[in-house]
Amino acid sequence: MAGFKKNDDEIFSFFRLDIGNEEKIKRRRLEFVAGTGYTLENIEKTDYIFCPSALLFSKRFVEKIGNLLREEMKFFSCRLVCQDVSLEWYAAKIILRIPIIDKEASTYRTLSDGERVLNFIKFRRDIEEEFFIAKDKESTTDFVVSELFVDICKRNGLLIDFKEV
Repeated sequence: MAGFKKNDDEIFSFFRLDIGNEEKIKRRRLEFVAGTGYTLENIEKTDYIFCPSALLFSKRFVEKIGNLLREEMKFFSCRLVCQDVSLEWYAAKIILRIPIIDKEASTYRTLSDGERVLNFIKFRRDIEEEFFIAKDKESTTDFVVSELFVDICKRNGLLIDFKEV
């Protein structure tokens, strides 16, 4: 995992919640810090790092398949600091939004004000639309990748540890 160098609600809001001004983000110097356990050696062996405020992809990832994903993701140049070395990476914003959550199979909890919120999410398995990566239409922080995305990453030798959900 990685984090933004400073706690920054604007970054989280833009990349994960779809709130904010793209031009303003483009003018900023985006700098993230690799989390505990990352070294210069092992960071070269990964093409994706989860970050709560933005998804981070390697330069290699963007060069190999970034253009293929242009309808579903936007990439923003950033720096990823690991062991005091600044590396060229990309923060990604998922722009494709489709209903991916199985609302009936998911579980909810009720807040003190009576509002029901998702507790354990189950993703739909019956999505007919062909896609690579998508956010949920309503819950913007939840996203999935398709088998097509996994296959393209593997065929291009990209090093991403996928987890089935």
